[in-house]
Amino acid sequence: MADKGEYAILVIEDNPGDFALVEEFLLEQIEAPIISYAPNFNEAKNILSVKTNHFDIILLDLSLPDKTGIPLIQEIIEICLGRPVIVLTGYSDLTFGVKSLSLGISDYILKDDLTSLVLYKSIVYSIERRKIVLALETSEKRARSFAKQLNNILEEERSRIAREIHDEFGQQLSGLKMSLSALKRSTSVKSTMESLITAMVDDVDHSIQSLRRIANELRPVIIDKLGLLAAIEWLVSEFEKRTGITSRLYMDLNRSAIDKTLEINIFRICQEALTNITKHAKATMVNIRIENNNGVLSIKIIDNGVGIKPDILHNPLSMGLLNMKERANLIGAELNISSAPQQGTIIEFIVNINGEKNIDSRRSFSDQDRS
Repeated sequence: MADKGEYAILVIEDNPGDFALVEEFLLEQIEAPIISYAPNFNEAKNILSVKTNHFDIILLDLSLPDKTGIPLIQEIIEICLGRPVIVLTGYSDLTFGVKSLSLGISDYILKDDLTSLVLYKSIVYSIERRKIVLALETSEKRARSFAKQLNNILEEERSRIAREIHDEFGQQLSGLKMSLSALKRSTSVKSTMESLITAMVDDVDHSIQSLRRIANELRPVIIDKLGLLAAIEWLVSEFEKRTGITSRLYMDLNRSAIDKTLEINIFRICQEALTNITKHAKATMVNIRIENNNGVLSIKIIDNGVGIKPDILHNPLSMGLLNMKERANLIGAELNISSAPQQGTIIEFIVNINGEKNIDSRRSFSDQDRS
């Protein structure tokens, strides 16, 4: 019994005989398919530019008179806006078929193997697969939106706690220091007590410094007042003081305004990277390079430490790496981590500070990157 479903199908095929055969196969399995026909790429492009949302599936021959092969697949995928594309071809090269699938087509069927049932199954599976993918994408968007809101709430809470620490505890300790200093200057204090009071004042001073450091790590005041670059300069300077690791910071960009949410997440990724270096790298030198190329911000953090073991590098539950990856996803950045035993680690992330998403930074790192 023929499928009574309504299927709108575009067949892009320059051979009238092959089109007639495909049409016959479709009519065998589907009761009333809505079939449109394009004999070449340009006509298919014109049809899709007007009626992309009209079609459920596109059947594509790879040898058209005006475009063939990989370039044809790439352009059709681009103008189809996610509609499933099934390639029908006489080209039996397996490697080419795998490559085609990696470009985003739904199926790759040899014309010599084509039957009405094979074609029907491929169409139904491709359409159902697209529905599942769309449902997953919707679910992922909701989860990411929730994660973004949660992250914003967390940062607001950190900011509130940092203010409380700085304003309340900081002022109380400052008041205690003033009282101790006044007591020390009092003529009624015995000389034997002066050294004890001096030690107490020193302890209070250390406590004030610790509170300021904790408050700054929770939410650096400098990032709100002077922006991301000043905050990273402070972060690197504090990292070098605290760890003794030689740190070199290179920045080739103007101090243009960046969205606050973007600033915070970029800062947190840098903070997490330097924290991981402190805990695990056993490095003696770190290079941080920040460049802005027409609104595309590239940050590269390179250490000369022991490297990250492959099982840790690819472990999805490694918290330090997971935190960086999640924050990169939140701001639409591409994050790459490259490491080799005893050759250090390179962390690079690229983000468009003008608001565009999904910058592709995937490439191999050269030895020069580690220098």
